[in-house]
Amino acid sequence: MLNPAFCGRMLYGAIRAYSEEAQRDFPFPLVYLVLPLLLHKATRQSISSRTQFLIWQQQNEHRLVHFAERTRQLVKITNEAIEFLLQTGYILVNESGELAAVPTKRALNKTKFADDEVKECVNKSEHIARWFARAGKVETIYIGLGVRP
Repeated sequence: MLNPAFCGRMLYGAIRAYSEEAQRDFPFPLVYLVLPLLLHKATRQSISSRTQFLIWQQQNEHRLVHFAERTRQLVKITNEAIEFLLQTGYILVNESGELAAVPTKRALNKTKFADDEVKECVNKSEHIARWFARAGKVETIYIGLGVRP
């Protein structure tokens, strides 16, 4: 679950979904919040597209107790996944320092060669991205999750 290609696939899904929802590129600081939400199984399974982000935070405070520590532990893995996506040409960093899915690149398939857990991770990465797109400022999202940049 921690290999750069798999983690990159989840980040790619989040970056694309965020851009589609928000009509802008993905703020770089948010990329560090995606994997800690997805790779912790109980947290991932509690994510629902039917629930707004702030409501989910309130209902799942117990899942966020060690979230800041999980986030710190996954910085290196996140960086490797971003590097992988940049090297393969699936994302780029724009002039504002935001992440964008390369429009000329063919989108990665969501289900090819994937078991149920992988499919769940990819789908939930898109849910998280839509949450972030609707939640407002980066600072608000970080504060809600109890993390400091």
